[in-house]
Amino acid sequence: MKRIFSILAIGLVMLFASCDKEQQAVQHLFVTDTVLEAGANGETVTVSYNLVSPVDGEVVKTKVVSGEDMLGNITQPATGVIRIEVKANSGAKREAIIEVSYINETTSVIIEQAAGNGGNNSGEEVKFTALCLDGYYYGEKYGEGADRYAFFLSDQGLNNSGQAYTNGTYYYIDAFAPVTGSTTLPNGIYYFDSKNTGAPNTINSENSQLILTADSVEDIQIKYLDNATMVVSDNKIVLEVVIDGTTHKVTYTGGLELEDATEENGGGNDDPVGGQDGEAQSTLEQDHHVTFEGEHRAKWLYEGDYWQTGYSNYTIYIMNKAGGVVYGDTLQFDIITDNTSKDGKFAGKYKISNTPGKMVMVAGFTNNYAQAVGSWYYEYGGGSASGYKNYAMIKSGEAEFIDNGDGTHTVTLDAYDFKGNNITCNWTGVIEED
Repeated sequence: MKRIFSILAIGLVMLFASCDKEQQAVQHLFVTDTVLEAGANGETVTVSYNLVSPVDGEVVKTKVVSGEDMLGNITQPATGVIRIEVKANSGAKREAIIEVSYINETTSVIIEQAAGNGGNNSGEEVKFTALCLDGYYYGEKYGEGADRYAFFLSDQGLNNSGQAYTNGTYYYIDAFAPVTGSTTLPNGIYYFDSKNTGAPNTINSENSQLILTADSVEDIQIKYLDNATMVVSDNKIVLEVVIDGTTHKVTYTGGLELEDATEENGGGNDDPVGGQDGEAQSTLEQDHHVTFEGEHRAKWLYEGDYWQTGYSNYTIYIMNKAGGVVYGDTLQFDIITDNTSKDGKFAGKYKISNTPGKMVMVAGFTNNYAQAVGSWYYEYGGGSASGYKNYAMIKSGEAEFIDNGDGTHTVTLDAYDFKGNNITCNWTGVIEED
């Protein structure tokens, strides 16, 4: 999944299939309740189901998708009944997801358990009614085998420039669904994906966040999600997220269509060769030396042959991050190696250029949706709905990644933005695979 960020902010016709009655498949499994509640002291909950026209030799099966630690025995004492033991909870509110399947039919059941006395909250929820849904449908571009839908649920919406309004609440969700080719967010249950696999029916944990705007851009707050589950049905979204131990229940009723940002519709425009100097953006007013001190993170992500040069492409990013919160300086490097390895062999010196090629670091530019592509610098701390206080597309210069042989790399950058500001960095540390 190509790592692309929005500078201003990402700023959604149900797909129907018809068939003759004689061609319609028979549905066998009908689950009565798909959301169950359990007390903090633990109890046994019951899933009830009905079977229509059962098939000889086929049985109902269960599978724990998440929350295995909170569950005990799962039994089926009789047809139509599944008993699930929920263990006592001394911590924050938690949930488990069980799949109930019969032949090729599957229904997901969510078990929600109240927080115990030792939890980070008293079981109270933050309830929020979203009035607006704004975002983009990207198709399979950022996840093979899954369609990507990235959108805001908010009380204020976005202006014509894709920016958030002041004093607003914005839940940003980066979700993946089965491939349909539809710009409408598909029905289903979406689960929090801590590994960010881009698999269908998942929510990307790296990008999804709560953004709280204020009167001043310096006062924007960004909080990442600890967990999330989203249930999408016809013209309705029920989103439940956990942030700092507190559960937020977000509901939205209305159209689920997103703006089409697929390449077929002219979206993205990830083409630096055409020349993007006039669109390259920078808020810097002077030279800037980028530093990473204290707790931070550095990751590399293999992008395949994204730029179609015949060589491996990697996104490498280094950011200041503490307590789950991103702050201060961040650098994103978009580099093309001289090999086809998938294993992080990216050591070497790179020339920054608008033209992708061997040992090139792709210059930064903004596409048609005001999104930053390629290599760039940004500073978290306000400035837009995405929380950028300063940012600059990296336009020229060079970068070097030195393998020190001890598991660390030294990264040096001597680059310039469109305004001619010199952006430099000299950092040594471990770069982990994303």
